[in-house]
Amino acid sequence: MENKEIEKELLPLIRVYKDGTVDRLLSSPDVPANLEDPETGVSSKDIIIADNPYVSARIFLPKSKSDNAHKLPIFVYFHGGAFCVESAFSFYVHRYLNILVSQANIIAISVDFRLLPHHPLPAAYNDGWTALEWIAAHALPGAAVLHPEPWLLRHADFSKLYIGGETSGANLAHNLLVRGANEALPGGLKILGAMLCCPFFWGSRPIGSEPAGQSLAVKVWGLACPDSPGGMDNPWINPCGPRAPSLATLACSKILITITGKDEFRDRDILYHNTIRESGWPGELLLFDAGDEEHAFQLFHPHTPTAQAMIQRLSSFLV
Repeated sequence: MENKEIEKELLPLIRVYKDGTVDRLLSSPDVPANLEDPETGVSSKDIIIADNPYVSARIFLPKSKSDNAHKLPIFVYFHGGAFCVESAFSFYVHRYLNILVSQANIIAISVDFRLLPHHPLPAAYNDGWTALEWIAAHALPGAAVLHPEPWLLRHADFSKLYIGGETSGANLAHNLLVRGANEALPGGLKILGAMLCCPFFWGSRPIGSEPAGQSLAVKVWGLACPDSPGGMDNPWINPCGPRAPSLATLACSKILITITGKDEFRDRDILYHNTIRESGWPGELLLFDAGDEEHAFQLFHPHTPTAQAMIQRLSSFLV
């Protein structure tokens, strides 16, 4: 077998070859949707959100489905993976959302946004907004929705729309809150809350225990947004930097930020929490410390006591 020539690599995440192919080294394998998960009873199926650019997703529905009097909150989930690995259909994401959907009794939509290196930012941000517009269109009486989803039409409470994710997915969700401050969703649909787990933020100057120099976060941002104005102080990656808009207008009513003891983003995420608090943002701001764990540990080891406690905390937020 002929060896392909490497163009660039970002270890341990991805390797890019000169022929345009990519090895996504840390992605867990994709797994199929199923109409009844044997562990949780949650149903899932794969759906199309938009055609151009193409955006797909996996939607999850709990076993205890809604009735006309009690519709279900919607949680729009963006997976982690440094914008370059994992997918909406990968094993870790699928297992985690089955558990969360079962415990929280919500509808979840796991968005398969476009990845690096072929789709630098803001492609993922735009796909996230496209997903929110598609959901909002379902709430408009008589609207012609492209790829209408019966589970949303029958079971969703559109007044309870949440967004969130882990690390880079939480970064994506934050940037949707910023966009929502200046751009309305169809029908004026509002985002009720955001659940940001160990969000991926950084800056040009280290704070707290952050390493100086070429950390993995800096390398990821160089791949994600190579020509971004401001570099590591671009507001997309540094929402507390001098170039960033005020966080007082974040477009939701409540935010839950989670941190862990072994996460490299911990100090930056505490700064983000404090900056929101000091900005005058009028919503409910919550901080949950999951203890001496790695970031996204609840995806990798969801059945440990610490992970179960965290998932219970997340579930209680999605009401």
